[in-house]
Amino acid sequence: MFADFFSRWRDATPYLLFCAFFFAWGDILFGLDTGSFGSLEALPSFLNHFGENGALSTWQKSVMNSIVWPGKLAGVFAFEPLLHRVGYKKSVYFCCVIQFIAIIIEITAKEWVQYEIGRILAYFAVGIIENVVPSYQAEISPASLRGFITGSMISVVTLGNMWGAGMGQAMAKYTTNAGWQIPTGVQFIPALILAVAIPFTIESPRWLVLKGRKEQALQNLNKIRPQKLSENGVTSAEIDAIDFAIESNDALDQGSWSELFRGTYLRRTVVAGLLFWFQQTAGGQFVNSYGPTFFKQMGYGDLSFTYSFLATVAGCIAATIGMLFVDKVGRRPLMISGMFFAALFNFIIAGIGTKETLSKAETNAVIASLILLNVSCKYSASLTAYLITSEIGGIRMRKKIMAFATAIDVLSAFVITFCIPYLLGTPGANLGAGVGWILGGDAILGCIFAIFFVPELTGRSLEEVDELFEAKLWAWQFKGYKTSGIGHRIAILEEHDATNKGFGEEVTREAPESSH
Repeated sequence: MFADFFSRWRDATPYLLFCAFFFAWGDILFGLDTGSFGSLEALPSFLNHFGENGALSTWQKSVMNSIVWPGKLAGVFAFEPLLHRVGYKKSVYFCCVIQFIAIIIEITAKEWVQYEIGRILAYFAVGIIENVVPSYQAEISPASLRGFITGSMISVVTLGNMWGAGMGQAMAKYTTNAGWQIPTGVQFIPALILAVAIPFTIESPRWLVLKGRKEQALQNLNKIRPQKLSENGVTSAEIDAIDFAIESNDALDQGSWSELFRGTYLRRTVVAGLLFWFQQTAGGQFVNSYGPTFFKQMGYGDLSFTYSFLATVAGCIAATIGMLFVDKVGRRPLMISGMFFAALFNFIIAGIGTKETLSKAETNAVIASLILLNVSCKYSASLTAYLITSEIGGIRMRKKIMAFATAIDVLSAFVITFCIPYLLGTPGANLGAGVGWILGGDAILGCIFAIFFVPELTGRSLEEVDELFEAKLWAWQFKGYKTSGIGHRIAILEEHDATNKGFGEEVTREAPESSH
């Protein structure tokens, strides 16, 4: 097992990891905002400045957590036309500029409305960057490492959550404006690092081929692949095969949005959308946005920030472990097991936490279950949603499916962040820990969905996916299916199982079996 695990790293050149990491760094912007704002709304300094009599009303909590999502939705739909026009690197530059402006608006806010305007603008950038990162990482990664590289963005998001939660814990005793301005202002740091690092990365070779710039695409691919692959012609054959696949599948035609709901794309669109739905609704977003608030409502006082921080740290560790093993274990096992355990821990929270009085052991069980709920969501739905969606669209519709799925992500996050305050407290259902019954039921549906509908795409080339869906397989049949078209040849090239230039010539003569 471990020999196979380490053999996958033969293609992991330092420069490939550099490019993948610094693009993934863009997602720390989102993680830092969600982590810090989840703590901010429980900080005395923030409540004194923006609240009424030192507190936020249920309506304010609901609006402040949910109103940002339309900004992200706008960014989601701006992603594809922006990318098509300027490419991945310039799209990231654009997001950095937007982020700088947004933070200035937030940090100078006198009223909570101005603060939220800044966050809406920041989430516009997040909507773009959350599509840019997995798409870029999927395009530069060899098939054997795509799970690790694309999954790294979840670890970075969770690292941002941890950073934000840690800032909240550090500022828990502050009552002056510095208590909320410092956690807000530190969001300049990742945007600045990103702006400095991106010029030293490459543009996606696949994007360059799509634009007819094959020579530059080959130069870029040679930079991120082992030198021996360039010397024996494998990278050149891979570029030729990608070019042939693009031409044969009409990928120069970006397709229409209506095509997402026709043919084999309908199935892919539904799977991608539901992956993001369960990422938000099985409990992960609840922990991110309302962890400190929930712990305070349960009567844990100042320890609320500590417990919330521990949940974030545990989630970061889980995401990292999932990232390391997803290419070996596969996407389906992580999603199925994660949703099962998310349901279990939600039900423990609800079953114990709703009792009128809790013993110390029962209190510890609720705390541990919320931490483990975050663990379950991070290594499963959070990891696989971005990873599978970045793969599932095949050659032609990958970016549109990614944009649609992240739009579902936005809408489901809006539902959760708007409704949870009314479910937790008053005015509203006042369920408290009983909200776990609802989230747990949703996680059960997520487990069933994963068993019957989530395909296994581990080790497949992006071009190979079209043939798999044309074969109309059950979800559990994807793993063992033998492909034979152009996508299969690209997968072999990505595994550098070519020994001479003639192999590349053979690839370009065979028509693909998939169609759009």
